[in-house]
Order: sequence, then C-alpha cells, then structure tokens
Amino acid sequence: LEQSPAVIVLSDIGTLPEDVSASLNEWVERGGTLIRFAGPRLAAASVDDRLLPVLLRKGERELGGALSWLEPQPLADYPATGPFAGLPTPRDISVRRQVLAEPSSDLAARTWASLADGTPLVTAADRGAGRVVLFHVTAEASWSNLPISGHFVDMLRRVVQLSRAVSGG
Repeated sequence: LEQSPAVIVLSDIGTLPEDVSASLNEWVERGGTLIRFAGPRLAAASVDDRLLPVLLRKGERELGGALSWLEPQPLADYPATGPFAGLPTPRDISVRRQVLAEPSSDLAARTWASLADGTPLVTAADRGAGRVVLFHVTAEASWSNLPISGHFVDMLRRVVQLSRAVSGG
C-alpha cells in the first residue's frame, strides 16, 4: 500500500484483520482497484465484508452439493455495456463451484459476467475513486477452468485497463 499500486489482487482471503481492511478500504477510496477471488475461506467468512462488491451467501454452491446444478455451468454472453463487452464468450469454460451473491435490487448493475443460469461470475462496485471486483470462483482451477484459460488473461487485462494510479499519501 505504501507503493500506491493501481491494482491489488487477493486470492481467497477470508476475514481480514480490521487494520488491514481499513487500510485497503482507504486505498480503494483513493482510486485503487481491488480484485478478489473466491475460495473456501471467503465462502466461510463473515457476510458483512466491506471489501466485497456484493453481499455473499454463506458457503458456496458446488456441483452435486446443496444449491446444486446438474452440470457445470458455462458462461453467459457478456452485457453489451460492461467491461467485457466485445470479448467472445468462450464455450469451453465451465464452473463447478462458486460463491453466490445475495439477491438485491442492484445486483444486475454490479454483475460484469454471469453463468448461463444467471448467477454472477464477476461482480464489481465503485467505492470512492476506486473499485472492488470479485471473481466468484478461485484464482486456480479447483472451482473452474476459467483461471487456466487464455480468456482469463483477457478478462484480467480489461479490469486492469479500468484501473488508475492511486495518489500517494
């Protein structure tokens, strides 16, 4: 944070210590882009994490588990007005597990990518001059094959292109 990067990535971080959370929140408010990835720790964390773009349901949805679906879910087409607009929707990407967002009146506006069943895959929210982005799957291939695809690189590139430099203290 002292180096004022434009982007910070957190992979499956559950509950952050209060001092770290406050520092990250301040950095985001000044213009930082925080990219987070789901995983078992985030799925088990408290639901009132202010460094998430949406409220999450406790736990996760898993192929063959509670709140399950019968087959891994493919990606839906990207919204025409979102940051992934114009990217071709890959048909070989599937999700076997994800964290679920709580339904809300602004969930659709915060959803940058979703699965074929309509559940969010990537959500984001502006915070001050910055932004918090959540991939609802892990940053590695245990929940989805997205992170090991070339398409993932294109998605991350688009998110990073939206970021801006953060002014120092």
